[in-house]
Amino acid sequence: MVQRILIFRRGSIGDAVVSLPALFGIRDRSPEAELAILTNAPVMGRAAQLETMLGRTNLISEYFSLPPGGGGLSSMRQVRSAIKVWSPDKLIYLSEPSSLISLMKEFLFFKSCGIKNVKAMPFARSVREYQHKSDKLWESESERLLRVTGSPWSEKFEITFSGEEQNQAEQIIAEKFTGVSYIAFSIGGKLPDKDWGDINWSRVLESLSKENPSLGLLLIGADDESVRSSALALKWQGPVLNLCGKTNPRLSALAMRRALFYLGHDSGPMHLAALISVPCVALFSARAKPGVWFPHGDNHHIFYPWEMADRVSNKAGFRTAGSSILSIKHEDVIESCRKLLT
Repeated sequence: MVQRILIFRRGSIGDAVVSLPALFGIRDRSPEAELAILTNAPVMGRAAQLETMLGRTNLISEYFSLPPGGGGLSSMRQVRSAIKVWSPDKLIYLSEPSSLISLMKEFLFFKSCGIKNVKAMPFARSVREYQHKSDKLWESESERLLRVTGSPWSEKFEITFSGEEQNQAEQIIAEKFTGVSYIAFSIGGKLPDKDWGDINWSRVLESLSKENPSLGLLLIGADDESVRSSALALKWQGPVLNLCGKTNPRLSALAMRRALFYLGHDSGPMHLAALISVPCVALFSARAKPGVWFPHGDNHHIFYPWEMADRVSNKAGFRTAGSSILSIKHEDVIESCRKLLT
């Protein structure tokens, strides 16, 4: 009988990408098993669900979605009934840790679904905290998940795209960028304390376009970021293609594949760009220890409020970062972009 493993992971695009090494690690240990994901319908409509990123492949074959904010009793019963029908042999907790009280509630819910074997519940302090790696950097969320699940780093840090998806992305890009070099830009980030502000972005974009008048600009993001993104690109002299809300995450990734670099906030599109080996000029607030949510790879230009790093908790979980991102100077961001354009 084929083993069925249910994997619990909340979040959206970025969460899906950073989970890939652990997901492939689980797949490598259980090559014949059926893997399903239990995730959440995001509270913020701007966030894309994991299924739109990972799809239904030989990696993940089924998805169960918890209602936003936990939902009501009726909706929770529906999810529980669906999981019971699927009848998983075990559950692996592959998400950022909840509070201890919420963790207990989650554990009881998993048990109520008939799951006898629940693995990697982050009750212990060691798995609720990020480990120090070097003088400045801490382990990434990807590395924490591998540590928690006891998996080695998987070299399969990628997703597979179909020929149809690749052709569709080529047609979309050809609309504006045939024979034209372009960069990808996204204001995504969902949260105010991760936003660098329109004035800063306008200065950067205007300067880059003035120096490179034929350079194209690809705008990536959610539908409700489309108007703001277009406004920021008003003084861009080269061709502009606004895909905000027009392409799913997988097509957005493919559209960025030939970009010279990604420019923008710490966000899902940033992780997508890194996934397909596009260099990133990425701006971070002091929401987490440096390194935790940095893009995968070594070819990136990272901006972080380093002077605040010692004051940031190494515990996993939600917190605010105030106006820390505003300490980043637009002149420095412009200079990094110049280096990637030469």
